[in-house]
Amino acid sequence: MSTPDAPKLEYDESSTKDVETSSTPDTKIPDNHSLRSRRALWAWLIVCFSTGPTDGVASRYIPAVLQSVANAVGHVPGTANQPCATRGKIVCVVPFGGRTVDYNSYILYLQVISRSIEGALTLLIAGVADYGNYRKTFMIISIVLFGAFALPFASFTEKTYHNLVTYASLWLTMSAVSAAYAPLESSYLPLFMRESGWFDRPDGARVANANPDLEPEERRLKGNIAFGTRASVLSLVAGNLGSILSLLIGVIIANTSKSGARDGYRSFLVAITAGGAVTVVLGAIGWVFLPSMRGPPAPSRNLPFLALKNQYNLLKSFRRYPEPFKLCIGWVLWNTANSNFQSVLGLAFREVTGLGSGDRLYTVYSFLTIVLASLGSLTWMLLYPTLPLALKSYAYLFLSIHLLCTLWGTLGINSALPIGFKHPAEFWVELAVLSPATSALRALNRVMYAAVLPRGREAHFTGLEITLGLATGWVGPLVQSVIQDRTHNLRWPMLPNLFLLAVAVGFYLWFDLDKGIREAMVPWEGADEGVVEGSVVEEKI
Repeated sequence: MSTPDAPKLEYDESSTKDVETSSTPDTKIPDNHSLRSRRALWAWLIVCFSTGPTDGVASRYIPAVLQSVANAVGHVPGTANQPCATRGKIVCVVPFGGRTVDYNSYILYLQVISRSIEGALTLLIAGVADYGNYRKTFMIISIVLFGAFALPFASFTEKTYHNLVTYASLWLTMSAVSAAYAPLESSYLPLFMRESGWFDRPDGARVANANPDLEPEERRLKGNIAFGTRASVLSLVAGNLGSILSLLIGVIIANTSKSGARDGYRSFLVAITAGGAVTVVLGAIGWVFLPSMRGPPAPSRNLPFLALKNQYNLLKSFRRYPEPFKLCIGWVLWNTANSNFQSVLGLAFREVTGLGSGDRLYTVYSFLTIVLASLGSLTWMLLYPTLPLALKSYAYLFLSIHLLCTLWGTLGINSALPIGFKHPAEFWVELAVLSPATSALRALNRVMYAAVLPRGREAHFTGLEITLGLATGWVGPLVQSVIQDRTHNLRWPMLPNLFLLAVAVGFYLWFDLDKGIREAMVPWEGADEGVVEGSVVEEKI
């Protein structure tokens, strides 16, 4: 809490502590004081790390497993049982939903289903997570289940259609569970930015004091952006380190086992199970050490109805808080284009290097993807306080890199051109350029978004990203699936992603960060008598 008469209290260590912990008869102080401690931040980073081992293998090795098995049980179109090729231009179909589809479309159709499930569940969970003590409970339980459903993979080792369906079912279940923890984990970022001032106070003061014409509260929020970059990047790096651990297991197994030179399929299965075990253990540890984020009591016991009502009210708040919506829509479009492009790119890499024979290379490619992503976000974290560039300037730079790489992929549509991700060298260049930019932009999005969120609705607005993704997230994979099913060329599905990226850039241009920070100071219109819910100090205005 700050007043116009004493703006410097926000940047004085002792004064800030006094202001934040003060209480009046009209002040309610939830049980989340420990957010100001280093222990709380480390506990949150452990939780972020815990999801990495399973997430890393789920996004890279499970599609590879599905691709290998679908290729093995599929056949060349127009034949009864002619085996499919395993390298180069592969034309292969597999049964799906009472008909046959391209074996890569099989994976893309599963992504359509998983995105729809994620969006629907996030719609419900994000709508009630800010109430009571649901945030930590929902998050930890979903993380443990996320790892638990990865455990059975190593038990199914044969390339049969039955196992293909089993893998697909487990993958869809994991996607559903991940819908619970993803927005809740991210919702801790704005809480740390607002309630903890210890982890980058000098940079926060520097940024705020560079804007003397702003109101004291607005200066404080702009200062939060500076030290929020560190929390955002560290949480992403923590998750990446968890992914590196499980992917490293895959690299070691594939490159040391006798079968790895011919087929890394079983190496993938073992790495998936190992990643799930690590997630379960670390998720349980996070339950013990992460502080409980107690919000206001839920106004209704009918939580599904309450969630839908809150989401409706959230959409109505567009006129009062337009900037979070603008950024969120641009973020959703970029994230959809990025995830769709990455999924197609990974499948294309295995076709170019060879299914089975190129699996050792694929494990290294997947491993380096996460390593370079971590380096990219860390580099941006170090550069931001020293380079006089606005946050949106960084966003435009990272988006330009993504546009260039996607455009390069679409060039491969022309069979006469020798480029367009048709050679292994192109994938390695893309890896070195795009992976760092993608991770840095993800961290940047989280910081900008957290800075413009109304108090007391952190999980609610954080879930808005995936909620809006419900409307678009499944469309991209569906379009890609249909295109791939018709063309049997993985470069064609990259074309709609190029269009999505162009539209996303338009929303980033429209978004006004400074205006959003000012609007974030206006109390949430649904708060009772102007009480700002969910903060360390809830005070009547």
